[in-house]
Amino acid sequence: AFVGATLLGAPAAAAADRRREWAELAVLAGIWALLVGTGLGSTPLVVVGALCFAGATAYAMGAGAARFALAALGVAAAGVTIYLFLYLRAAQQPMLNEADPSTFDSLLAVIRRAQYPPRTPFDDPTVPHGPDNPGRTITLIGLQLLNYVQYFDWQWLKALPGGLPLGEGFFPFRTVGTLVFAGLGLRGLFTLRRLDPAAWWLLLGLFLITGLGLVGYMNFKPGYSLAYHLYPSPDDHEVRERDYFFVMSFVVWGVWAGMGLAALARGVAQRGRAAARLLAVAVLALGTLVPVVGNAQAASRRHGADRRLAADFAYSLLNSVPPYGILFTYGDNDTFPLWWAQEVAGIRRDVSVVCLALANTDWYMRQLRDQPVRPFDPGSAPAIWRDEAPRQPDWPLHTMTDAEIAAAIPQRLGSTITVRFGPLSRTLPAGSVLMTNDFPSIRIVQQNIGRRPIAWSVTAGREFLGLDPYVVQEGLVFRLQTTLPDSTDRRLDDSRLAGSLLDVARTDRLVWETYRYGGLLEGDPTRLESTSRMFASTLSLPVTQLAYAYEARGDLDATQRNLERAAALSPNPNLRVALEQMRLRALGDSGPILPR
Repeated sequence: AFVGATLLGAPAAAAADRRREWAELAVLAGIWALLVGTGLGSTPLVVVGALCFAGATAYAMGAGAARFALAALGVAAAGVTIYLFLYLRAAQQPMLNEADPSTFDSLLAVIRRAQYPPRTPFDDPTVPHGPDNPGRTITLIGLQLLNYVQYFDWQWLKALPGGLPLGEGFFPFRTVGTLVFAGLGLRGLFTLRRLDPAAWWLLLGLFLITGLGLVGYMNFKPGYSLAYHLYPSPDDHEVRERDYFFVMSFVVWGVWAGMGLAALARGVAQRGRAAARLLAVAVLALGTLVPVVGNAQAASRRHGADRRLAADFAYSLLNSVPPYGILFTYGDNDTFPLWWAQEVAGIRRDVSVVCLALANTDWYMRQLRDQPVRPFDPGSAPAIWRDEAPRQPDWPLHTMTDAEIAAAIPQRLGSTITVRFGPLSRTLPAGSVLMTNDFPSIRIVQQNIGRRPIAWSVTAGREFLGLDPYVVQEGLVFRLQTTLPDSTDRRLDDSRLAGSLLDVARTDRLVWETYRYGGLLEGDPTRLESTSRMFASTLSLPVTQLAYAYEARGDLDATQRNLERAAALSPNPNLRVALEQMRLRALGDSGPILPR
């Protein structure tokens, strides 16, 4: 559209040149249609795109632009070959062969992102697509636009602390900087419009398409750090911040801001002599460095409290389970760090990690079945597990056949059934819905209970296949027992902050002897970025639970010790309030320390 507008506004003088330019534009449009169909993985769109390109090429051959058409096709083909990396990698059968694109059909499934449920721009993104979806609301659109503004605000001076007093709060210095760069961008936008209208139209279109256009098309759930008062369930939010989707629009605004700064410097230089020109150059140079300096700490992982937080979270979570344990996780944030720890750092490779989100796919179910159980290394294990030497499992994680995996689709039970899990059982009433990942989860527990330790990460939710009464929390995991735990056992705490009994002794050893905290104990958890705040809050959970447990037992020294660590780990200000209550109690106040 922008190239066409330029050709209309400033046509070539010769008729042959005009025809050649329009032929080249037709080729670009045909290539665009072909690439859109390929990127979306839609066979009909690929066919339509191929027909458009073929027609444009025929037109180009008659207009003397045949070489341009061939060159454009070559460039497009080179761009598409990035998908071949997935195909070549899969042929090597790596331990983590995500999506297993080892056949053309499975490669197409990756390109089409077939593992994700459909969502249209008209859906309510917090509700599954289908006839019962209520549709996108004005409230959701407002939150999505607010999310975009929030991400824009992060681009310039995210690491700048403090702010201007404003009522009972403050107006962040970061946002002051954002307003400055917003103003510079507007000045640059209008400067470019005056000097080069064609480039202005191009950049404006790029900004709108990769900014507000993507807000409309992607239709994200409310952001990870936004609107919990309206959507209290974490499932109704994105699992992480999605600012990276809009980076191109921020780059365009940065270009405009640079132009605005240059225009400002030129205006200063024109009002004086050598000193004014020198000042203009200095302003220009310093202005361009502001976003670099203002984002250096926020963008770097070489320093700060969260420098190794994801890696240490993975270490702590993997070492929460005994040798040859099976650990159920949920999604990217609590699975990818574990994969890194196992495959790159060599930490606890004996643990079988089962990602429940990926267990909705057939390729992942097959990999879980076919992967070998790797040996436990006592020498590199923490002390809590070092003396345990169980037999290495020589059986698969599950024995579902390819046909059974293909048949594992969501279904509603027509009658009541009883599912056996070794010595345990669960009754599923008629009308119960089994999701795809329920089938491998059930089979894994059935075939390993009493033979391998089975646990769910605290990040995986509270759905334990209906076996909740048999689950005991140990640090960062909920571990399945083969008998009903005794709630009167002094080793267990019944505060049930996370819904299950807490093994106090084992959690204490994990928290104080085993876990790593990524520099949080020396940093400020309130200044972490949002994903790191999630890791920090998760790591602080068992420490907080220990404080409750020891307070109930009257052990105030242990209560204070755990409260101090929890307050150092968690961005939750209530823990620091509780710690102050603890100190007041030491001065004679007999009130409760922790809220009930």
